[in-house]
Amino acid sequence: MMKNAALSTSSINLKSITIYMFIGLTLGILVSFLGIYSIGLVTMLFALYGIFKVNLNGLTTIFLTTAVLYVNFLRPLNGFKYFSIMIDIFIFVLVVKYLFSKEIGKEKIFWIVVVSSFVVISFLQIFNPNIPSFMAGIEGFRKTSLPFLFFYVGLLAFKNVKEVKSFIISFSLISMPILLYGIKQYLFPTNFDMLYIKDNDADMYTGIFFGKVRATSVFAGPFHFGMFSAILAVFNLFLIDIVKKKRHKFYFFLQFLVSVVACYSSLTRTNLIALFVALLLYKILFVDVKKLFIILSVISVCFITSINFIISYSQKLIYSSNDLLRMIGTIANFNEDSRLLGRIHGWETILYLIKQQPITAYGTGSAGDTLQNTYDFQYHVTSHNFFLKVFMETGLFGFIIILLLFTMITITLLKRITIETNVFNKKLLICCFSVFSIFLVNTVVGSTIETYPVSGFILLMLGLALIKFEKLGHLEIGQ
Repeated sequence: MMKNAALSTSSINLKSITIYMFIGLTLGILVSFLGIYSIGLVTMLFALYGIFKVNLNGLTTIFLTTAVLYVNFLRPLNGFKYFSIMIDIFIFVLVVKYLFSKEIGKEKIFWIVVVSSFVVISFLQIFNPNIPSFMAGIEGFRKTSLPFLFFYVGLLAFKNVKEVKSFIISFSLISMPILLYGIKQYLFPTNFDMLYIKDNDADMYTGIFFGKVRATSVFAGPFHFGMFSAILAVFNLFLIDIVKKKRHKFYFFLQFLVSVVACYSSLTRTNLIALFVALLLYKILFVDVKKLFIILSVISVCFITSINFIISYSQKLIYSSNDLLRMIGTIANFNEDSRLLGRIHGWETILYLIKQQPITAYGTGSAGDTLQNTYDFQYHVTSHNFFLKVFMETGLFGFIIILLLFTMITITLLKRITIETNVFNKKLLICCFSVFSIFLVNTVVGSTIETYPVSGFILLMLGLALIKFEKLGHLEIGQ
């Protein structure tokens, strides 16, 4: 009987191997004829595999985020975009499969409807008369709406807080090489590093600050890397709190320090401010309400005193040999900052254009960073502000939906943080809100949503923060 079972298993394995070999041979022949168009064939096969074999859950989310992160190592290669698009399509297929095959709670349906409404409006704006071609609209749509795909993942994939904690631990661990490589770029840039630094969404002028190279790691720009590092700093601070063993706490403390140094290496002032705000929020939101007022009062006094001191010595700070002090000096002298003045001019232009067409707007991509270098828009402005970008591209209705979405998420999270009695769930909510604050701070002077995949990771955390989880104790790395 055992012999028959062994023979049966052997025949099944042999059959599977034969099928896979036949598929591989067929693909090899087709690729040689189709050339670049074979990417579409491979994408279709990935999509079919996703439909029949893979389900969206906490474990697959770990693999998906790893793929989205590490595909960026291929950025200097010509085929990078195709591999990236294949992964995006695979994630889209998994989300759609889940929506049509699983039962979804009413509270999740509400958020899905709100986000989907914006995505639909953004897609329809591809056909705005101001958009010069369908491909221009698709690229604009990808920049504006693709990150929201991860909101669905966060909202749908996780069943309990154990899966969430496992995801955050895994994400922190797999992200460390990317952070360390970015720090290495800043300290010891080489010709190989310049392949990534030059291949950014803007130009070399954006990649240089104070005559020094801004670290980008494997991302499309220093702002992506700075924001990514700030997120990891919050994650590691959260992990220090939730793991029990001292050696694990020490390890995540080291990762926290690496994250802070990586954020600094990006030389992006907004992300340094966002990092400070996020870490401050993480610490003060867990404090009792009565103590919170005292702490906020002390922080306010210290902040006002520091601002006055910085303004008084701003000129000296600008000419300091220390990059951090120079960045602080430029923030204090914002009225003389050429980068900020250029952005103010862009904001004024967008506000003027919005007044002309507040409802129909100018189409998805009309405020997309760097798209004007490829496509001939009649009206195009680089927004440097997320909410102005949304208004410029999707009009009043899209703007209202996004404003309501973020307002409702903020109110919901703050309310749940206040009433949550379970320590671990409360820390998780505070972690998510602190990560969200990084996004909000960046929206003031940046389009932010275009920092994909980093913006997608933030929206993923927002999605999972809206799930109501049961109580769970400490979780160690090995669990």
